[in-house]
Amino acid sequence: MKIFLFFVILLSSLSSFAQPETSRTTVLDIKPTADENQIDIAPLTPEEAPKLSDFGTERELELPKFATTQGKSIFDKPEFKNPAQHVAKNLNKELRQEERENLEQFKRNQYFGDFKTDSKYIRVVYRDHIYFDGDRVQIIMNGRILYNDVLLESSYKQVEIDLQHGFNKIEILALNQGTSGPNTAEFQIYDDQGTLICSNQWELATGYKGTVILVKER
Repeated sequence: MKIFLFFVILLSSLSSFAQPETSRTTVLDIKPTADENQIDIAPLTPEEAPKLSDFGTERELELPKFATTQGKSIFDKPEFKNPAQHVAKNLNKELRQEERENLEQFKRNQYFGDFKTDSKYIRVVYRDHIYFDGDRVQIIMNGRILYNDVLLESSYKQVEIDLQHGFNKIEILALNQGTSGPNTAEFQIYDDQGTLICSNQWELATGYKGTVILVKER
């Protein structure tokens, strides 16, 4: 009997050493730390979700009241009127009237005097003494045209005229008034020795003339 119990105890001990050790897994129970600034947002339920009808139906774009005026589009080019247009028109009219009145004083012939000389010829030096604007003149002696169309420039030009014994009437006729009236000219007359006989400036309207008389004694 004692021998039987010994074998039972021995077998029990052997079976405990033969059985493998069961592995154990440790599960850590970690809970997230609550953030004081974090806001918990709960998802909306289907009943709480917004519906399309809440935003209204599609509507046409309505322009503000100032966008259209008397049926005109806001993209139409506006018509602006110059408030000074009427004043400028009247002013131009007055200036034209004043210009005509001012030109009246230039509608006259000018006499530059008479001189005695024994020179065989004279040199007539001329220019536009204001500014070049296309003034033209004609030079006549004793009723005969010597230079039909002379352009007055800013720089001096000259022509020579042979004198007859006795009376020589030199006339300078204003053919136009250029782009800015009146006709403005300067004339200097020299004898054949280069001595100045006379010098004059004029401002004449078209068709008027300046006259100088030279009497050749020899």
